[in-house]
Amino acid sequence: MSFHELGHVERIHRPVVRDAARSGARFAVLMLAALGACGGGSDPVTPGGGGSVTPAWTTGQAAEAVLGAPSVSNTGTGGITQSTFVGPGALSVTPSGTLYVEDKGAYRVLRFDNANSKATAASADGVLGQLNFTSGVYNAGFAGSTARPEGIGSSEGLAVDASGNLYVTDAGNTRVMRWNAAATKANGASADGVLGQADLISNVGFGTTSQRYFAVRSVATDATGHLWVVDQSNHRVLRYDNAAAKANFAAADGVLGQASFTTNTTGTTASTMNNPASVAVDGAGNLYVGENSNHRVLIFLNAAAKANGAAADKVLGQPDLVTGTITASVGTQANIYGPYAMTVDGKGTLYVADGVFNRVMVFYNAASKANGANADVVLGKSSFTDISTTSALSTNVGQPYGVTVQSSTGKLWITDYSNRRVLRFQAAAALQ
Repeated sequence: MSFHELGHVERIHRPVVRDAARSGARFAVLMLAALGACGGGSDPVTPGGGGSVTPAWTTGQAAEAVLGAPSVSNTGTGGITQSTFVGPGALSVTPSGTLYVEDKGAYRVLRFDNANSKATAASADGVLGQLNFTSGVYNAGFAGSTARPEGIGSSEGLAVDASGNLYVTDAGNTRVMRWNAAATKANGASADGVLGQADLISNVGFGTTSQRYFAVRSVATDATGHLWVVDQSNHRVLRYDNAAAKANFAAADGVLGQASFTTNTTGTTASTMNNPASVAVDGAGNLYVGENSNHRVLIFLNAAAKANGAAADKVLGQPDLVTGTITASVGTQANIYGPYAMTVDGKGTLYVADGVFNRVMVFYNAASKANGANADVVLGKSSFTDISTTSALSTNVGQPYGVTVQSSTGKLWITDYSNRRVLRFQAAAALQ
């Protein structure tokens, strides 16, 4: 039961019931609140006593627009152009509505200005990682090779901070690249900074230190300037304080998943990880880490204040912090097979892109959920048990490798990698 639901139930019991009609009405509201807490997919009851609010999301709802395809019911044509994707992946949107889409198959990041009002199949407004919209050159990718200061190899994640600085993971060159004020950059502009390598042309390879990565995967930023980096094969998440001011090759300031910066063991406990793949942080500074091999999302409350190797406080996708198994062919309201990407809106709703089960799980008030709690809604599928469909429909996604939300407008973007497109959804209620 959510915080809002608890508050309303308490108010129901406080007054003295004076007649049968009033008693029946109060009982009905109480039952509605209880049903919502049992995973019925509704938003919390209105705190002011006005009954149930309109749910922000509805299971199986249709997208309102699409990028990369001619309609919400069509597959993208693919190709390296200004309006198509070869293989869309990670997503990030700024408060002002600038959307960045990682096009994995073309080793580039496309920028869409005012994305919340873009028409279906609209063209991108800018590109980074390539010199123009028709180039798809792979950037190095082997230890000892020379990287390019503007090029991207094997990217898996991106994030934009509150100042508009863009961070992009470059697993092929074992680094995280930073473009300052990215929306103002010319096409093909060089990055302004790098983590994981000494400079923008080096590719020394992987390592297990406070300065190097093994397989960099996902990134997230928060309002206070922290950058969180998923170092997948080191089974850890690194924290950089005041990240935009860091010099090239700066050391991380903290680590979760490992007791120190020089260990990379795996585990299924509250303080260990196994192949983390995604990361997100909410407005309260709570960190969410998705693990592919443990099939779960760890929640670290007030994460920036945690000591190195600190234990997670909660878990979703598993009943407890020491379980990491899943039945691969069964989709439920509580399990998560492949948490490939995540985002959190202004109300603390967590969106988990379950890339293996081809769906996005929505957890209202995620930080207050009990361990193993049910998701409230599923998007990209008609039900929680529909996990295999990948066809191009307005209500369906296949291999959602990215998800991002603009809380002020209620716009949610989901990558549909299987169909080479990005779908846009509209919330029916405020997200902040």
